[in-house]
Amino acid sequence: MTVDPPVRVAALLSLFREAADEIVVAVDSRVDPAALAPLVTVADRVVRFRFRPPVDRPRAWLTAQCSGDWILSIDGDEVPSAALLDRLPGLLADKDVLQHHLPRRWLFPDPGSWLAELPWWPDHQVRLVRNGFGAAVARSGVHGGMVAVLPNRQAEAPLYHLDCVLTSEQERQDKADRYEAEHPGRQAFGGGPLNHTLYLPERTHTRAPQPVPPEDRVLIDHVLAGTTVDTAVPAADLDRIPLVPDDEIDALAGPPTLAGALPDDAYRARLALADHEDRRLAPGERRPLYVRVTNAGGVRWPWGLDHEPLIRVAHHWRDADGAVVQQEGLRSPFPVAVDPGETVVVPVWVDAPSAEGTYLLDVDLVHEHVRWFDDPLTVEVRVAERPGPRLPAHTATGAGAGAETRGSPC
Repeated sequence: MTVDPPVRVAALLSLFREAADEIVVAVDSRVDPAALAPLVTVADRVVRFRFRPPVDRPRAWLTAQCSGDWILSIDGDEVPSAALLDRLPGLLADKDVLQHHLPRRWLFPDPGSWLAELPWWPDHQVRLVRNGFGAAVARSGVHGGMVAVLPNRQAEAPLYHLDCVLTSEQERQDKADRYEAEHPGRQAFGGGPLNHTLYLPERTHTRAPQPVPPEDRVLIDHVLAGTTVDTAVPAADLDRIPLVPDDEIDALAGPPTLAGALPDDAYRARLALADHEDRRLAPGERRPLYVRVTNAGGVRWPWGLDHEPLIRVAHHWRDADGAVVQQEGLRSPFPVAVDPGETVVVPVWVDAPSAEGTYLLDVDLVHEHVRWFDDPLTVEVRVAERPGPRLPAHTATGAGAGAETRGSPC
């Protein structure tokens, strides 16, 4: 999925032609159709789509067009390493996993150097996934990408990201501003605002960039030079490249991504215990309490830990007098998306306090980086060691050594 110059994207895709049974390209409609000849010569299928934010809106649709056993997703401003091209056959032969995650290196300040520090490295990307089996679920929001599932492997064969050597600082500033407006408040690993840290390393990097290995520099230069095969394609063929209808893309994109604060009436929920009444935990024990949660607001809650809006079930611990002893408890995801008015039972994982006593557990919902719902379910919990096992009673019928003892054999 790309808005990048077709001649460069074709050079990139030509590197995969030997390994790929099928290459599918979706081109942003802002690209001149007359310039698409290089892509037509290297890809099996080329379509056009109309850009509408968020930037990853068509990704789920594009994934659904792929017919191979495995899907490798790569962007028009990326380049595979020599190690990745060499290891692809072995990765595809791995029968034990559903996904391979690829580390990505950000080139900066030139094609011969990359940023070997947070948040640019390690930048693990879910890129090589089995088609089907729930392993090829794509998100439509900003920085969406594929949803990580198990089992998977971290393949130590990198991609290179070209953005910081292809675009000016001002262009990247403008992009960071747009992304921040669409998806505000996200923090980068290592600290700092995600968008303005990632895209503006001139202002934020602290370590000297590392040199690109010579075998990878050859591939990067190949792509930057736009070295492709013959691009003689009849104009009539270019005119026939289809424009995918918006509603066809939207049908697979899922509900719109919601970032930032929600309307006040979205922060409404009803919670009740769904498990038995034995509210005892051993000191330091970790276990789930099953809580029935009803969405009493007007916004759909997503499943998992990384879908927007980031709403999860969490908790606080208070002592018997009501003083807070632990403010931030474990986060528990919804096992399935919860529509307004719907109820779902959630395993809410808790870590018991280490000291014995009676405590109050406040189970509540939290919208990460925004607010708590502040309408908790309060449960009184006894934290204590379980009493020792009761031993069977025995009746002595004789005295001295060898006297027979009778009683229950259990």
